[in-house]
Amino acid sequence: MDVRIVENSSEIEDFMEIIKSAWHSDTVIYGFKDTIHSMAYHGGLVLGAWDGGKLIGMSFSYPGYKQGYTYLYSHMTGVIDQKKYSGAGYMMKMKQKELALAYGYRMIAWTFDPVMSLNGYFNIGKLGAVSRNYLDNFYGTMNDGINRGLPTDRLVAEWHIKEHYNVNYENPQFINYVDGYNLEFVEKAEKEVIGIKIIRDFYEFKKTDLDKAVKTKLMLRQKFHEIFSAGYVLINFDKNNNAYIFKKNYKLTEKNIFD
Repeated sequence: MDVRIVENSSEIEDFMEIIKSAWHSDTVIYGFKDTIHSMAYHGGLVLGAWDGGKLIGMSFSYPGYKQGYTYLYSHMTGVIDQKKYSGAGYMMKMKQKELALAYGYRMIAWTFDPVMSLNGYFNIGKLGAVSRNYLDNFYGTMNDGINRGLPTDRLVAEWHIKEHYNVNYENPQFINYVDGYNLEFVEKAEKEVIGIKIIRDFYEFKKTDLDKAVKTKLMLRQKFHEIFSAGYVLINFDKNNNAYIFKKNYKLTEKNIFD
């Protein structure tokens, strides 16, 4: 018998069958509920947003530790569809930041899908997180309505809540173009500040042509790896051009613990 640390997403998928068997349950949703409850009791941050007495949003996070650095890892923040643009998500992140500072954290980290424009703008453009790491197929296969059929690639967002980094930029070199659902890279990254445009509604694109959507996401994967390897840091989101903005050799106080 071998007992070891598990990190591979394909192996973690097999945990679901263990939970079903050991707890005699046809669904793992109750185990998920128990996990969130235990986070709340043992030092995690579990937040809710209510509107008129009705719960419309939730967020939960827990301590993370890598390379000697402790941070708060925000695993999930979500708002019901009808209240998506109500500001509830932003309010929960601000409360999370307030509590994280009170707990002594310097950084909150999370992952998000780089092809989803709203996530890119919210996380990087509005909250002010930065990123320097791209994770291939991080969660493995997911069968929810948003992720089904796509590789679950993720950017790692770093929200340095005690720092005030200058994320202003001028005259970025856009190295690709987007025309509807067509995305193509046409230039090599050469300037200090570059931009990568993304498709505005990737979810609709996926429903229209899944094979092409997968190929587009894999093309972006390759380019993100190239950009990060060349020393660029993702610092902002250009809402007008629907583009990520990268700056080369951008100095951050904290080391890159997610390498």
